[in-house]
Amino acid sequence: MTQSIWSKLFTALRGGATEVGESIVDQQALRILDQEIRDADSALANAKRELITIMAKHKLSADRVSEYNAKIKDLESKAMAAIQANREDLAMEVAEAISTLTNELDVEQKQATEFGGYAENMRKDITKAENRIKSLRQQVDMAKARESVQKAQVSASIASGGANGKLETAVGTLNRLQAKQQQRAAELQAQDDLADASTGTDLERKLREAGITPNEGSANAILERLKQKSAE
Repeated sequence: MTQSIWSKLFTALRGGATEVGESIVDQQALRILDQEIRDADSALANAKRELITIMAKHKLSADRVSEYNAKIKDLESKAMAAIQANREDLAMEVAEAISTLTNELDVEQKQATEFGGYAENMRKDITKAENRIKSLRQQVDMAKARESVQKAQVSASIASGGANGKLETAVGTLNRLQAKQQQRAAELQAQDDLADASTGTDLERKLREAGITPNEGSANAILERLKQKSAE
């Protein structure tokens, strides 16, 4: 039983270590991808240099094939001339030279064909690699853009949450301030009412409003007073 517990504990720890490792890899994913692309670009550059070497060898081999063909053609015409001159001995020597050149031509032609095929396959592989690297670079660029947008969204969300909290605090402070101001205004109004009542001003105001005591400052009162003064 003890062994089983230790085994489970080891498995759990190993799983935890794996999760930590994966988390680190995920955090550095874009950097890793950038490095892999740089490595791929470097390997592609090496492949292109090798292709240039193979293409050069293919050209040289193809040129030698052309030279062999030209020599063989020239010897064949000379062999025909020797036959026409009844010099079969010379014709035989020329035929032997043609045979030697033909064997060499076959070897050179084989090499030229191999170099040509290898160069063609390399060109295709390089084109595929270039397309894959281009596609991967585009995906990385999009991933970087999404990462930037998501980071901005997270930052905005955090800032918004903080701002909302600050706004709520500010609104609460404003409400308390307004309540205090309303309370103070009510207290001042109460003080004015008490002062008017103590001096009789409040009663006179109420009488004027009821029309019982004439308002000497009203337009009618002033006009009436002027008429009286004019009549004197």
